[in-house]
Amino acid sequence: MSKRNQLIVPAILIIAAIAVLPGCGAEVSGQADSTAVPIHVMKLGQPASAGLSGKVIPDQDIKIVSKVAGKVASVNVQEGSKVKQGDVLVQLETGDLNQQVKQAESSLLAAQAKLVDTKAGARSQEIQGLQSAVSAAQGAYQQATAAMEQAKAGLELATSTYNRLRNSYDSNSGVTQEDLDKGTLDYEKAKASSEQAQGAQKAAEAQLQGAEAKLQLAKIGPTDNTISALQADVDRLNAGLELANSGLNNATITAPIDGLIVKKSISIGELAQPGVQVLSLVNMDQVQVELSVSDSQITQVKAGIKVDVAIQNLPNQTFKGEIFFVSPVANANSNTFPVKVKVDNKDGLLFAGMVAEVKLDAAQESRLEIPKSAIIKKDQKEYLYTADDNTAHLVEVKTEEKNQDWSYVLPNDKLKANEQIVVNPTDKIAEGTKVKAE
Repeated sequence: MSKRNQLIVPAILIIAAIAVLPGCGAEVSGQADSTAVPIHVMKLGQPASAGLSGKVIPDQDIKIVSKVAGKVASVNVQEGSKVKQGDVLVQLETGDLNQQVKQAESSLLAAQAKLVDTKAGARSQEIQGLQSAVSAAQGAYQQATAAMEQAKAGLELATSTYNRLRNSYDSNSGVTQEDLDKGTLDYEKAKASSEQAQGAQKAAEAQLQGAEAKLQLAKIGPTDNTISALQADVDRLNAGLELANSGLNNATITAPIDGLIVKKSISIGELAQPGVQVLSLVNMDQVQVELSVSDSQITQVKAGIKVDVAIQNLPNQTFKGEIFFVSPVANANSNTFPVKVKVDNKDGLLFAGMVAEVKLDAAQESRLEIPKSAIIKKDQKEYLYTADDNTAHLVEVKTEEKNQDWSYVLPNDKLKANEQIVVNPTDKIAEGTKVKAE
C-alpha cells in the first residue's frame, strides 16, 4: 500500500464514526443500538382547556301570541320599548265579545231565578189558585156525571121502546113501518147522547185529576231531581259566562314579565289569529351562556360551580357566572353535552348572540388524559414510564377514571404536557433502561 493510501483509510473511519454518533446518544456507537429496548410511545396532550366556548342568550325569551281571533284596535309598543309586567301591549276589538258576555249574563240570571223560585216552593196565592181550579174541575165533573146519568136513563127508555115496537112489528100487531123507524131513530139518538155524555164525564174526571195533582205537587214542593236539573242548567250557563269573559279578557294582550320588545309582527287593522306570534319580549337583566361540552370534559363541569366569563367583543372585562344546568344526555348529532351558565347583566353590556368563553378553575385545567395501557400498578400505587433522551424513567402518578380505555392523571414535577410516555411497557423496562421508539 502506498503512503498516500495509508493516510486516507483512517480518515474515512473517523468520518464514519462521527456520522454514527448523533443517532446513538452519549454511548459508544453500536452499543446503544444493541442494548436499547424497543418501545411504543405517545405524547401527552395539553390539559383539558377551561375555555369552553358558547353564546349569550336571554334569560327569558317569550313569544307573545294572541289567544283569540280578532281585529287589532291598537298596538301600544314598538321594537325597543321597555315594558313592565301587566302593561297593555295589544288591544283587539271587543264589540262582539261584549255582546256575548251580556247574552251569557242574561241567560244565567234567568236560570238562577228559576232555580230560586223552585227551591222556595209555591206561594200561597198559587196554592189558592190551584185549589180554585180543583173546585171548578170538581163542579164540572159532577155536572158531567149528572148529564151522563140522564143520558143513560134516556138510552134505557129508548132501548125499551125500540124493543117493544120491534116485537109488535114482527108479530103484525098493528105497528107500522113508520112507527118502527121513528123508534129506531130515537134509540140511535139516545145511544149517541149517552156515549157523548160518557166521554164528557171522562174528560171532566181527567181535568179534575190533573188539577188535584198540580195542587198536590205545589203543596209537596219540587223533587231532588228537579232541583238537580235546574242547578245543572245554572252551572252550564255560568261556565258559558266564564268562557265569554275569558274571551273578552284575552282580547287585551299584556306583558307577562318586565322586559324589552325586540320584535313586532302585527299592526293596527290586521287580524290576530290564535297561537300566532304578535310580539317577542326578552329580559336581559340576567343572561345565560349556552355551552356544548365534550365527553372528555363533562366530568369537570358541575352545577353550582362559579366561573369566569369572557366576551370576545369586550376585551379586558370578566363577568362572574355560575353553572346552573348540566344535561345528563348528550346531543345526538354532536355527542356533546348541553351546559348553561347564569351571568348577571344589570349593566346591560351583554347582548344575545355574543360569543363567550367560560373559564373553569386552575385545578380543573390541570388534568391530563392517558391510556390505561400505559399505567403500571405496583404495591397499590400507579406508575408510568416516560421516555426522555432515549432513557426510561419511572414516574408515580395519581389517576381518575374516565372510561374503559382512558384515565385522567394529575401531573407532577416529572410529568407535564407534551412529554412522551411509554405505551404497553414490558418487563424489560426499568428505571434508566435505554429505549428506542419504534
